[in-house]
Amino acid sequence: MNPRIHLLALGTFTVGTEGYVIAGVLPSVARDMHTSVSLCGQMVTVFALVYALAGPPLIGLFHQTPPKRLLIGAALFFAAANAIAAVAPDFAVLTVARVLAALGASLFAAPAAATAAALCAPEELPKAISVTAGGNAVALTLGAPIGTVIGSAMGWRASFWFVTLLAVITAVAVWTGLPEVPSGGNSAAGRLDLLRRTPIRWGLVTTFGLFLAAYCVYTYLDAVEERAAGLGGNGVAALMIVFGAGGLLAGRTVSRLITRRGVTPVLRGALTLITGLLAVLTALTVTDAPLVATVISFPLMFAFGAAWWSGGIGQQTRLAGLAAAQRAQALGLHFSAQFLGVAVGGALGGLALSGVGPAAVPVVGGAVALATLLSVRQVTPEAEATEAAPTAPVPAGSPAAR
Repeated sequence: MNPRIHLLALGTFTVGTEGYVIAGVLPSVARDMHTSVSLCGQMVTVFALVYALAGPPLIGLFHQTPPKRLLIGAALFFAAANAIAAVAPDFAVLTVARVLAALGASLFAAPAAATAAALCAPEELPKAISVTAGGNAVALTLGAPIGTVIGSAMGWRASFWFVTLLAVITAVAVWTGLPEVPSGGNSAAGRLDLLRRTPIRWGLVTTFGLFLAAYCVYTYLDAVEERAAGLGGNGVAALMIVFGAGGLLAGRTVSRLITRRGVTPVLRGALTLITGLLAVLTALTVTDAPLVATVISFPLMFAFGAAWWSGGIGQQTRLAGLAAAQRAQALGLHFSAQFLGVAVGGALGGLALSGVGPAAVPVVGGAVALATLLSVRQVTPEAEATEAAPTAPVPAGSPAAR
């Protein structure tokens, strides 16, 4: 495999770190901006909505730009947006910075996946995609916790400076190490044609529900764990490491499970496990047993990360199998549904937190995961015929698909 594909993994690591680290510094941002944690959490909503809605047309606008030039420009734009966030004097400017960061992220993630495909032989595609997607998993395991620890020690602004530095390093690495590859097209007509197909629409419902349930809780993990176990910033950073480790392990093993058992059992198992885990987290939040909650929270978050990541990979495999001739368009729709789920999850979790309290957040997330189980029934004979094929996941842009 072309070793330069690892440069693209550095980029997905950078984008993923920025998307995840915000959850660990929300309370600090809220205190400094003299606002509530739930309101600050809407920055996740804003980022996700902009990514979901602006990403496809932006990529279409720049479809003739050489990929290397586009990736460098997107990384530098992303760096500038995070620098603005680091010096933002008020909440309004910080929100604008998040909008700009979402635009930069959307212009990097999908072209990075396409470039990875262009840099490898057809038989190497699964491994290449796995490497690129691995950057996002490492962001969960290391990038976000490191950024959170930096924010706890030096203030939340330092977390954004950390991401700025990563983005600049990414731009330099792509500039110096990535070869020129042909630009590809991006057909809006193809996406509209896919949306007319019922199995695709049901698949997008599952993606939306999976990420809504996960991000409803993940966005407000700091507030939930502070209530359940009394954990501060460093404790939440440790939980993020464990959560990401679960996702990283699942990413290395779930493809074999999908090959043996098919997509449907994996999706149902992941959503069922998420529902049960969030029920346990709810119980920990409403009981006054911080020591017990601390002990249970770590294996719980490991399993939560593994279930969420397995569901994300299963969804990418499912949609790619349903549209073998239009995989790029199908997975582009998957990414849009993913970030819409992230956006609504951040909003819904914020409403639950401000309206009821921390215990309501995992209740809402678990209810959404349980309801999303109904959408898995849409796997049709067409999908069943392709889901056993070894189709590798394509990396998600922001909180992932991880």
